[in-house]
Amino acid sequence: MRVAIKTFGCRLNQAETAQFEQDFVAAGFQVVAFGDAVDVAVVHGCAVTRKAEKDALRVARGIKRAAHDAGAPEPFVVMVGCVVEANASRTEMDGVDLLVARADKARLVEIVLAQMGQPVAWHGAATAAKHFGRQRALVKVQDGCNFFCAYCIVPHTRGAPVSRTFDDVLAETRALAQAGVQEIVLAGCNVACYCDHGRGLVELVAAIAAQDEVRRIRLSSIEPATVEREIADLMAKDQKICRYLHLPLQSGDAEMLCAMRRRYTPEAYAEVVRHAQRLMPDLGLGTDVITGFPGESDAAFANTRRMIEELPFNNLHVFPYSERPGTDAAKMGASVPPAVRKARANELIQIGVRKRQLFAESFVGRPVETLIEGGWKNGVGRGWTGAYLESCVTGVSQSAVGTIVRFTPQRVVDGVLQGAADS
Repeated sequence: MRVAIKTFGCRLNQAETAQFEQDFVAAGFQVVAFGDAVDVAVVHGCAVTRKAEKDALRVARGIKRAAHDAGAPEPFVVMVGCVVEANASRTEMDGVDLLVARADKARLVEIVLAQMGQPVAWHGAATAAKHFGRQRALVKVQDGCNFFCAYCIVPHTRGAPVSRTFDDVLAETRALAQAGVQEIVLAGCNVACYCDHGRGLVELVAAIAAQDEVRRIRLSSIEPATVEREIADLMAKDQKICRYLHLPLQSGDAEMLCAMRRRYTPEAYAEVVRHAQRLMPDLGLGTDVITGFPGESDAAFANTRRMIEELPFNNLHVFPYSERPGTDAAKMGASVPPAVRKARANELIQIGVRKRQLFAESFVGRPVETLIEGGWKNGVGRGWTGAYLESCVTGVSQSAVGTIVRFTPQRVVDGVLQGAADS
């Protein structure tokens, strides 16, 4: 049988999808591209915004219709992910045959086969290398969050924090590295909440880095006011850990952070960033910002803009606020007009483009390492550095795809490092 999975949302969803695919392969399925003729179509939905939820629902509703229009048999359609937990109306899921709840995710393939009246037959576990090849692997280390930020539905859809065991994570990362994976990305709903018998994220990262087989480790977003300072200290000491921190700011205004129920002040956030930069002047720094949160005045936005200008951000994810039903923020008054939200977001995005260009230019003439991930053509490969800068490298063979190469950037075009591989 053939199966295809459409994934929306975060790296955690992507990591879970990778596991779904491995389980389907182990059960005898062939995994194909979404849109191909299949027996089973899975939509792994996201509900962090109402738009994301609607996008997943729209795709799910259209699967059977698309198959009919193509003259293909109708597939068995499955919806899994936060959309299922977000209390989306069942009428919005017309055409979906099966909803798989959060508690049943690990048994998704078994449940699908049972619903289709098929025997559950496993053909041996698929190796991670079959899915990821030789380049990057997402490793899920924890799930859930209990921070309850005012704008966020995730604690309701993902539940309380739950961590994988220390030994399980180490065994998986070792197997991935032995299979040739060059970069391991640690993913979770709130990775800073990782804890197994008193050992937290810092201890986990250090133990993974201590494995001889592991080449490079990348961390997903870390919530401020958790373990970011300790992670920066470790990052500065161990070259295996990518020098890139993604610390969601959301707002540079103290009153807005309080209204959002964030756990830090602008001053505390800035001090952590400066601490990390003192240790690592070439640190890549990313953040998330929400513009137009209820009650955001011109003065509050000015505080955010000033903070974005002053701190060494080089990767901005900026989102105009959108009401997410089921959150406390959606019930707040003092709504900011959508046009103002968008205008403020565009202003920050332009600042981010300029700062990213300047950061990339600081690497010109300095040897760097980049993971060639694909797009190879006529001796040119594309990839990403440890500081999360896109690279275009000339003079590489096709065999370099999926490996880390050293090159010296000669120029920067639209934020992309360009240069020739070192001989």
